[in-house]
Amino acid sequence: MKLRARVILMGGILGAIVGAGAAYMYLQSTPIEVDEEGEEHLPPVQPSKAITAGLGVLTAIKQVTGLSGS
Repeated sequence: MKLRARVILMGGILGAIVGAGAAYMYLQSTPIEVDEEGEEHLPPVQPSKAITAGLGVLTAIKQVTGLSGS
């Protein structure tokens, strides 16, 4: 297998693991609401928190890849 394919494959696997871990932590910290029919719902994510989390992920990727802002 070529180097580029291995790097992309490992990045995909690592991304899936990190994503599953983030989802688990979100479920542990957020109360699950149950409606009248007994269906479970999560409260909506606040846009400001989603933007903050997204920028944090982009910053971490930027640091790992060594890209500079200028």
